[in-house]
Amino acid sequence: MVGLQSQHFSSRAIVGIGSFLLTLIALQITRQTSGYPARTPVRLWPRLLITQLRRDINENNTLRYGWAITALCSISVSGLHFGGLYFDIYTAVSWWDILTHSLSGFGVAAVLGLTFQSSIRSTTYWVIPAVFAFGTGFEVYEFLFKTFWYNWTLRFYLLDTVIDLIVNTTGAIAFVVGVHILREVNILPDSADDNPMTAKLSSRRNR
Repeated sequence: MVGLQSQHFSSRAIVGIGSFLLTLIALQITRQTSGYPARTPVRLWPRLLITQLRRDINENNTLRYGWAITALCSISVSGLHFGGLYFDIYTAVSWWDILTHSLSGFGVAAVLGLTFQSSIRSTTYWVIPAVFAFGTGFEVYEFLFKTFWYNWTLRFYLLDTVIDLIVNTTGAIAFVVGVHILREVNILPDSADDNPMTAKLSSRRNR
């Protein structure tokens, strides 16, 4: 249960409610964007991720380097975030939050791209609104469960949220641009169609 405080009913609730509405809009845009894996139910995404990771490692193809970079990115984001909280660096170093959010956006986009590899060979644009939805969803989480914004003004809270979302999305755009460059120089390997793997996972689940 969410323990609602008086701050949740102040004018700053605009940020939480607005983030929630933006999440719904971004999810709808994601589903309508070219490349979105509509044939794969969301409930199968974690299993497909693990399956793709195992396959790329076992087949020893170049995508294993992508997974390694993504893992390093995830570790870096965790270190920056929890280190920033523990040592109170977020308030002391202005760019710490920007670096954390940009790497986070890139990392989420990379996980989506490596999980749904068919989109790597066609289009990865759908990961941009997907990462935006992830970012706005995280803002909702912070509004409901965190207290750091309790003493912030509405203006500062809005500005911080907007910057976070812009930086998150910039990280996703950087991933898309990087994939496009790798495609142009033919570094990316041919990726198998995700749909047969999805069908296989679905059949296992229904047994």
